[in-house]
Amino acid sequence: MANQTSDVQQQARQYKENAAANILQGRPEQALEDYRKVLELTPLDSAARLKVAELLAQFGRRQEAVREFQHLAIRYAADGQTLHAIAACKLILAIDPNHQATQENLANLCAMQVAEERLREGVGAEPEPASREPQAPATPKPAPTPLFSQLPKDVFVALLELLEVRRVPGGASIITEGERGNSMFILVQGTVRVVHTPENGAPRTLAELGDGSFFGEMGLISDAPRVASVVAIRDCTLLEVTREMLAKLGERFPVLEQVVQQFYKDRLLDNLLKSNPLFQPIPAEKKRAIAERFQSRTVEPGTVLLQQGQRSHALHLLLRGRCSVVHQDPEGGERPYPDMTEGAVFGEISLLLDLRVTATVRAATSCLLLVLDHEAVRELVLPYPEVRRTLTQLSRERLDRTAAMLAEGAEVQGSFLI
Repeated sequence: MANQTSDVQQQARQYKENAAANILQGRPEQALEDYRKVLELTPLDSAARLKVAELLAQFGRRQEAVREFQHLAIRYAADGQTLHAIAACKLILAIDPNHQATQENLANLCAMQVAEERLREGVGAEPEPASREPQAPATPKPAPTPLFSQLPKDVFVALLELLEVRRVPGGASIITEGERGNSMFILVQGTVRVVHTPENGAPRTLAELGDGSFFGEMGLISDAPRVASVVAIRDCTLLEVTREMLAKLGERFPVLEQVVQQFYKDRLLDNLLKSNPLFQPIPAEKKRAIAERFQSRTVEPGTVLLQQGQRSHALHLLLRGRCSVVHQDPEGGERPYPDMTEGAVFGEISLLLDLRVTATVRAATSCLLLVLDHEAVRELVLPYPEVRRTLTQLSRERLDRTAAMLAEGAEVQGSFLI
């Protein structure tokens, strides 16, 4: 029996390879027949059925394509793969927008996905019944999508109904580092690689993501450039959420703006407390206390946030907008530094070491900042000897680099002490 199963799998794999070759050589009709043979051998192969449905749609055989997508949606829903089922329904509606049964199924699936998100958070979950019998390990569930799981039910359902489905072939780029973001993605099916390329450095793989993963959410809700590229390793099915969708929903549901802003604030603070060397020695529970002490501050263009020659009174995290930075030399001339953009942190070294800042920071646009005041810093950050050592080291490095560049008349690239 095992040998027979192995032979079937090998035949199916060979038909898939033939189909891929036929597509590359411009023979989609032969590829369709190859994928149909895969389904004869392995009827539960969802990837092959998806290819059949897509090729039928490409040939204009709409009713046949809809039947295949319906088969997929039912299969996914039965297996508890709700996002996959939603994607299949979306593909049906792209072919036939008035398909009544699919519209009803989509509404039901959206409600199911809301329930799943809540259960993953542990909200309203019933306790497990006590049992002496050994339990089989639970099937791992995808992590909840944080932005989605914070939405009220009616907003979440409305968003799921607006989601757009994208099919991306293996090797294609989904997100390009450095570009402005306008959307986030949920990876329904496939595998992607996240790659960062440092300045003057070689590309470095940060992660590989599979079914159920999400990415690009920070680019969706901020105007900051993408910090990494995302490339499809193999063919991918994605659900895309665009900024235009959020704007449209925001007109119907004002609470959405509050949820998005809170998510953005929490994510930036989380990144700051995890990645900034100043906070790394601090225990996790203390970091949560620090995050709670940050206060929001909105300023108009031209507002001076730090004045050269004076001391900083707070640590600043730039949430929205852009800040200009200039150094005034003894002769009265000004040297501009690179602007600060969303996610920038400033004022920490001057504040923590009680030093005077060496540059003036002004709001170049309207800005929204998170501010940690002097008292909170003294109470929650400075008690750790490792933090003080890190501060001393960073201040020396920044002062040395700034002094050397100013003496040589070189362009300063963000190494000033503020």
